[in-house]
Formats: sequence, C-alpha cells, structure tokens
Amino acid sequence: MDTPIHAIEFPVIVKTFWTWATIVGLSVTPNLVLGPSAAVGVGIAAHYSPWALLPVVAVASYFEGLAVAWLAGESTQIGFIGRWVARMRTPRGVALANKWGVWGGLTIGCALVGQEPILVALRWLGVDMRRIWLPLAVSNAIFAVLYYAIVWFGLNQVMNF
Repeated sequence: MDTPIHAIEFPVIVKTFWTWATIVGLSVTPNLVLGPSAAVGVGIAAHYSPWALLPVVAVASYFEGLAVAWLAGESTQIGFIGRWVARMRTPRGVALANKWGVWGGLTIGCALVGQEPILVALRWLGVDMRRIWLPLAVSNAIFAVLYYAIVWFGLNQVMNF
C-alpha cells in the first residue's frame, strides 16, 4: 500500500536542490564523522560530474574550516578557556607547531585526525588566521580529490563483488 508521501513524484529541480543541499550539508560536517567523504558518496550516487562535485565539497569544507578556526580563536577570549589554553601552550607544543608549521598540520595532521582538531590546535598555539587560509584551501582541495578516489574505488569494489 502506497502512503501519500510515496505517491508524490517531485520535480527534477526539487530533487537536484535537495541533493546539492545534502552534499553541502555533509561537506560542512566534521571529517571525524566522515562528512566530506559521505558527501562525495552522495554525489557519486547521484551521477554528478567530479568537475562539479569536488569544488562544491572543497569550498563547503573550506568555509567550515574557516568558521572552526575563527571560533577557536575567539574561544580564547573566554576567561577560563584562555587561562587553560595559556597553561597548555608549552614550549614543546609551540616547538612542534613551529617545526611542522601550518602546512604540515593541515596536510599530515588532517590525514590523521581531520581538519577541525588541527585548526583548533593551531589557533590555540597562537597561529594567526592570515597564515591559515591558503593552506586550508589547498588541504581541502587535496582531500576532496582523495575522498573522491577512495569512495569511487570502494563503490567500484562493492559493485563488482
């Protein structure tokens, strides 16, 4: 028995809008819960071209990263958080951040734990937003392509099983 909701056929424009909204929404979901890779999976399942899909995923993840980095910087203005961050900012942590830098953190670090904890750590170690925006953009572009390759390969393996 069809319920009324299953009997409705939505126009293509509505389906396309909600598919892209899902892709953008998943792209701004943290990497630790597989947001961008799930977004890529939705785009592949919808048969979208990677030339359209990957820039959307990368840009949405980029803006989410900028928001996280800004919020991490602003959070140090709260009294007890600022004091805790100052106490945790050890010479060893600052030396690690200086050694690997923003580029190392946003490439190797993002591969290990995702971009959000790296951005929070960089901001709490005193890295300015001006030093973050370009490595963050490059990192999101690289990882969008990497997520696409991994998800495409995985779906291919499942289809050939």
